[in-house]
Amino acid sequence: MPTSNPPLLAAHSKLWPQLLAFDLDGAAQFSFSKRLARDNGWPPAFAQRVALEYKKFLYLAAACGHPVTPSDEVDQAWHLHLVYTRSYWNDLCGQVLGFPLHHGPTKGGTAEGHKFRDWYAQTLRSYQAAFGTPPPADIWPPAATRFGEAPYFQRLNRKRYFLVPRPRLRWALDWRVGAALAGALVLAGCSARLPLNPFNWYGADFLLLFWSLCLALVPLALWLRHRGRGPEEAVFGLPVGTYELARLAEGGRLLADSAFAALAYTGHIKLLPKQQVFRATHLSPPTDSYELAVWQLIRPEGSDLNAVREQANLAGFKATQVIDNKLLANDLLLTPEIRQRLDRVPFFTILGLEAFGAIKVLVGLNRDRPIGFLLFSLIALALVGAYFHQHGAWATGRGAALLDSTRVQLRQSRTGTPSIHLVALTAALFGVSELGIIGLGDIGELLVPPRHSGGSDGGGSDGGSGCGGGGCGGCGGCGS
Repeated sequence: MPTSNPPLLAAHSKLWPQLLAFDLDGAAQFSFSKRLARDNGWPPAFAQRVALEYKKFLYLAAACGHPVTPSDEVDQAWHLHLVYTRSYWNDLCGQVLGFPLHHGPTKGGTAEGHKFRDWYAQTLRSYQAAFGTPPPADIWPPAATRFGEAPYFQRLNRKRYFLVPRPRLRWALDWRVGAALAGALVLAGCSARLPLNPFNWYGADFLLLFWSLCLALVPLALWLRHRGRGPEEAVFGLPVGTYELARLAEGGRLLADSAFAALAYTGHIKLLPKQQVFRATHLSPPTDSYELAVWQLIRPEGSDLNAVREQANLAGFKATQVIDNKLLANDLLLTPEIRQRLDRVPFFTILGLEAFGAIKVLVGLNRDRPIGFLLFSLIALALVGAYFHQHGAWATGRGAALLDSTRVQLRQSRTGTPSIHLVALTAALFGVSELGIIGLGDIGELLVPPRHSGGSDGGGSDGGSGCGGGGCGGCGGCGS
C-alpha cells in the first residue's frame, strides 16, 4: 500500500481497513486460505495472496462506481466465500459492505463476452487508481489470458484422474494444420511415378513439392499467429494516451521517435545532423511523463540520438514500463509470454522447411546435381522468416483495431497547425519520414536513424465470458 492514500481510497477511508481486518476463517480449524489452496491445487502462500486480492476486489465493487469483474483466481475465492453463507451474507454484506453483493449467471453470447472484457479492463484501471500500484499479473492476468484460458477451468477429483499438462504448442493440433499436412501427403501420393523418399526426386519435382509446402504452410502459420492475438474488437470510451498509442505501433520501435518529434516541435530539444541531440534548458520541463523521462536522458551539452533512442525504447526503461502496464491492463498489448508463443509458430514452420531443403542441398552436392534454384529458394525463405521475426506478434486484436481507427482519424486531421498529439502519433504510426506531410520535414530528416542502427526491445507491428459486476461468464458475476 502507498504511504499517501490515492483518491479512491481516501474517499472510502473507513471501508478498506474494515475489509482488511475482516476474518475470512472465523473459528474454523481448516482455514479459508487452506481450503482455497486445496480446491485449486495452489501453494498456501499463493492462496493467501489471492484471499487478499479478493478483499481488494470487494473494495472495488463497493467504491469504484462501475460494474467490476474479478480475475479467475479471485473468482475462485469468491465462489468459496459464498459457501460460508453466514460469513458472506451476514458479516460481509450485512455489516461491512452494507449492501448485498450478488453472484449470478451470465446470459452468454458474444455481446456478453465483450461486455465483461470491458468491465475487466475497467476493474484493472480502478485497481491502479485505488491502490496506487498495478494489480499483480499472476493473479490479475491480461484480458486475453483471463478470457482465453479461465473458461476451461474444471474441478477434478485427483483420486480418480491423473493430471497431465497439455503441450504448449496447441496450434499443432489445429485442424487446418492437419489439413495442410494431409494435402502435402496427397500431393506426394499422387506422384506415383516418383520414389517415396522425396530426397531422391529430381530437381524440378522436388522444387514443386518444396514451393507447394512453403505456399501452404507459411501463410497458415502466419494466420495462426494472427488469430492468436484475439478478435479485432472495436474499442470505445477507453482512455488511451498519446504515447500508449505510439507504443502499440510497429512493435514499439518508434515510441522514442514520437517523443523526439514532439519535443523538437515544442523546442525542448534541438536536433542536429549526424544523430546529435541537445536538451534545451531555457524552457520549463515537459509535462508529459514519458516526454519528461526522454528529455532527462538527453544531456544539455549533447547526446547521441541513437543511444537515447535505444534506451528510451527498452521495455526495462521505467517510463516505458508504465506505458506497457497500462496497455496490458487494457488488453491492448500481448504479454511477452504470449508474444513468444505466437512467434514460435512461423519460426518453427520456416525452420522446418529450411531443414527440409538443406537436406536436399546436401544430397544434391553429394550426387553432383544442380542446386542453384533450391539455394535461391532457401535464401528467399530465410529473408521471409527474418522479416516476420522482426515484425512479430505485438498488439492484441483490440490494440490493432484501435491503431487502425486512430490512423484513419489522423489522416482526417492533417489540416491547420499540428498539435503535439498529431506530431507524436504521425511519427509513430506512419514513420518519421511522414512528418513532412504536416510541415515538419526538417525534423523528420534529422530523426531518420542510420541504417546500421538497432531498434527497440524486439517485437513487431503487429478472447468468451467473464465474471463481472452484474454477471459472470460461466458461473456468475457481481452487481452492487
